[in-house]
Amino acid sequence: MASQSQHTTSKLELPAILDMLAAQCRFSIAKERAREIGPSGDALHVRYLLNVTAEAVALAEQFPELSIGGARDIRQFLDRSDKGFRLQPAELLLIIDTLRSGRELRRFFQRLPDAALRYPNMLEFADAIENFSPLETDLNRSIGPRGDVLDNASDELARIRKAVRVAHSRLHERLQSFISGSRVGSALQENIITMREGRYVIPVRADARGVVKGIVHDTSASGQTLFIEPFDVVELNNRWREQQLEERREVDRILDMLSIRIGDESEALHRMVEAIAAIDLAMAKARLAERMQATRPALYTAPVGQRVKSDDARHPSRYIRLVQARHPLIDPNEVVPTDIEIGDTYRVLLITGPNTGGKTVALKTVGLLTLMAQTGLFIPADDTSVVSVFPSVFVDIGDEQSIEQSLSTFSSHIRNIISMIDHVGSDSLVLLDEVGAGTDPQEGSALARAIISELLRKQAMVIATTHYSEVKAYAYATRGVENASVEFDVKSLRPTYRLMIGIPGRSNALAIATRLGMPQRIISEAETMLDPGEGDTAQLIDDIRVRRDEITRELESVRKGEEEVRELRRKAARQLREAEELKRRARDEAIAEVQQELASVRETAREIGRHQARQAPADRQIVSRSLKEAEETVKEVQRRKQPRQRTVQIETRPIRVGDRVKVLAFDEVGDVVKVDGRDAEIQMGSLKVRQPLATLERIGKAREPEQRSAASIARERAASMDAVPIELDLRGKRAEEVAPIVEGYVNDAYLMGMPFVRIIHGKGTGALRQVVRDLLRDIPAVAKSEPAGAKEGGEGATVAHLRQG
Repeated sequence: MASQSQHTTSKLELPAILDMLAAQCRFSIAKERAREIGPSGDALHVRYLLNVTAEAVALAEQFPELSIGGARDIRQFLDRSDKGFRLQPAELLLIIDTLRSGRELRRFFQRLPDAALRYPNMLEFADAIENFSPLETDLNRSIGPRGDVLDNASDELARIRKAVRVAHSRLHERLQSFISGSRVGSALQENIITMREGRYVIPVRADARGVVKGIVHDTSASGQTLFIEPFDVVELNNRWREQQLEERREVDRILDMLSIRIGDESEALHRMVEAIAAIDLAMAKARLAERMQATRPALYTAPVGQRVKSDDARHPSRYIRLVQARHPLIDPNEVVPTDIEIGDTYRVLLITGPNTGGKTVALKTVGLLTLMAQTGLFIPADDTSVVSVFPSVFVDIGDEQSIEQSLSTFSSHIRNIISMIDHVGSDSLVLLDEVGAGTDPQEGSALARAIISELLRKQAMVIATTHYSEVKAYAYATRGVENASVEFDVKSLRPTYRLMIGIPGRSNALAIATRLGMPQRIISEAETMLDPGEGDTAQLIDDIRVRRDEITRELESVRKGEEEVRELRRKAARQLREAEELKRRARDEAIAEVQQELASVRETAREIGRHQARQAPADRQIVSRSLKEAEETVKEVQRRKQPRQRTVQIETRPIRVGDRVKVLAFDEVGDVVKVDGRDAEIQMGSLKVRQPLATLERIGKAREPEQRSAASIARERAASMDAVPIELDLRGKRAEEVAPIVEGYVNDAYLMGMPFVRIIHGKGTGALRQVVRDLLRDIPAVAKSEPAGAKEGGEGATVAHLRQG
């Protein structure tokens, strides 16, 4: 059941996405369901829907040939049979096709290896298909592939049809004999046997009517031919017709019996049809995901016990991060991916910039992808994207002008906003396009700021677009509000559609006018009319953009260096495994050789014992002592061949100023320049960021300031492997951000030769614990994992035993 209003889904164009989904369905009922579904506001249900889609995607990849077969919409036939109506053979044939499809789907999932573990939700659909083998057998025995009732539907029908064939044969033989006789041959118009009103007749010339005695059933259009049933064959015709009527009665009896059988099971058959539709709809979601190159987004879960005050910049329970997000209704060759984040350090995002710059597209992309995820659809974005579930989404986008109601565009927008404000809460997502537009700029700007302030007090998550400069300044000065803009290339006079968070947009009107050839004297006069501070603000924005581009290039250089380090780590891990394998083989060969020598010594000792059994006791003692010394020698060799226990360095000192740390949120390295309570300021090249201490990992002391290249940064990251703590504390982390942290930590510990590590995730709801344990199962360096002991954290921590030798 959809939780959002039709107005919201329509404005965000979700019905168009559902039409695309319906086009991927192979079953007519699934097509209906595809257009009926909508976003859910229940986070647990949304997670279930995404799980179903994920299973379908995995199935489509492993079994691309999987289909629903020849399933048909048989609901009307089931309803008619349930009311006592007789179904016809053609209708029964469609039921047979659907039963076969259901049986094959049920058997496919029952035979699927580990289906209960890998595809539990899809298996649940298949389990709703009951075993209709007796009914299917009876239908197949009774109804032929051409939609006719077969002879073996009943013994009585077989007997009757045999009698019909005999009667028909005798009738034809008599008629053939009659027309071939010389007595009536000259009276026939044609030497043929035909049928009129269900009885066999012969064509006789009208002028020879007295030659053939019989019943006239018809005449030709010209009146020259009479179609006569000779009296000699009347009784045979009667007998044949009687047999036909008897056959019809038996066929009706069989159809009634089969219809009653279907009516008795109509409820279970309805469930089968819905199960087939559910499977087809899930597979359609998988096919749509492939077509859109869509991935599963992570669902955000607020940390347990988090408390957010009304004036806090963060959102109390919602967070969105879309990475390389694309609007699915824009041509893939034209759409430009964008990154959008909101909810962590601010909960209101104001997007400014010129018209046709892509502001509305960015706004709709967030709204549509959110609704798609809440409908159980994968979204066209990177798989690191995170969405939240909103029970209510409010939208004011586009021209809402109503001619019938004589409302202006401004009035329509205001009425829409008034109606939503009464219902907005902290679980709401609000999308406003050109808030405050359509009226006097000064009043519109003031109204826009007041509306945003009201939504901010209600703790809603808000994304709005605007042209007003005063709103940009409001965003800078208001806690919880952030500026953003869509980049515009003045040289090409085209938007780049690149969303820049933290940077307000510019109208670029004068620059565009200049590029288009506006006389310079007019441009100069316009510049004198601008607010004196406007030029300084524009220059500041340009400086910020230049600085951002420099930082982006530096980060890209760092990322390249990190990739080189990761490749070196992978290569080192491979070489380590090969070396350990060679060492193990050499040890095994050496032990085998010593054991062989020991066996030889023992055999020699036994020979000596047999041949010198009668020797003096002193001689036997010498032999026994020699054997014991040989055994001790073998044990010593075995002991020396065993791998030595490695020592592990444990890093427990808290982070201080001057430490070199890894910023887990960015996967970057920086120096701590300030520690303030639970937060720290980190210098990353020319960029300074503020991060919680819980998201930092100490890797050593800071170096002296110097010009650091990508290669030097890579060397520093490689050197950080020299000290790997035996514990990793993930408490306070979000489930979707721990994967790279855990993988890097475990692989570093493996390369250090550590026998085991302990990962602290806390108990909480168990979501983070499950993510960690799922990750550990997929990391090759982990031999096994298990909950920590009762004194070491119990279910709040997991011990990963690493592979050795």
